[in-house]
Amino acid sequence: MPWVDVSNLAKAMRILDGAAPGNGGLLVDAIHFFRAGDSLQALAKVPRKLLRYTQLCDARPERPADMQEIIRQARSDRLFPGGGGLDLKGLLRALPSEIPISLEIPISKRMEPLERARRALEATRAILTMGEHA
Repeated sequence: MPWVDVSNLAKAMRILDGAAPGNGGLLVDAIHFFRAGDSLQALAKVPRKLLRYTQLCDARPERPADMQEIIRQARSDRLFPGGGGLDLKGLLRALPSEIPISLEIPISKRMEPLERARRALEATRAILTMGEHA
């Protein structure tokens, strides 16, 4: 997360490199990955055994200049996959094809839980069936 001490991929890798073998791994959260300014090329170089699972969501394409706005979007105003400007297809191509995927999509709009789940499922299926990670 860009607002904590381990704020990007390089810092996370330094911690994992110093940890005991087999005890560490990465969770790649789409909004945090892109808001930290990390690159898909750097992610593709991470040893596959360290990539444990990923959390998908989408966000507005522009990175807010204000850290409080980054935090607000991350905590309560994410978008359904495909509804924003993050390169989710590129992210999925950079990750192992067998990586478990979860959704973390706190949204600002009030929505009935079943409708929210339905829309999240439809949006995620659309991203996954675009051929790159199906």
